[in-house]
Amino acid sequence: MYRRISAEYPGCYLASHSVRQAVVRDISLNGFRVEGQSTLPCDTIVKIQLWLPNGEGTVDIDKAVVRWRTEREFGVQIVSIANEADLRLARHVEHRLQQAALDIAC
Repeated sequence: MYRRISAEYPGCYLASHSVRQAVVRDISLNGFRVEGQSTLPCDTIVKIQLWLPNGEGTVDIDKAVVRWRTEREFGVQIVSIANEADLRLARHVEHRLQQAALDIAC
């Protein structure tokens, strides 16, 4: 549905009153892939925080749902995100897509 950017950003997720560190990859405005020490069952609701590079700050995902999983990764779909966080994520993704287009053109 949305274009994805390749990424490897630090993050964490909260599920069942437990916070776990993660790496957030393949980011889109609709969801992303999360790599962690363990995975979560499909349909699990999680809160996720990811740190954008270059001092751009954090993006807090209030509610995401696990849609698929492997042994160490799972994909989430964003269900609820604050307007400010959504705007920060959208600006970051748009900037990275523009950057990639310029790199291809050169």
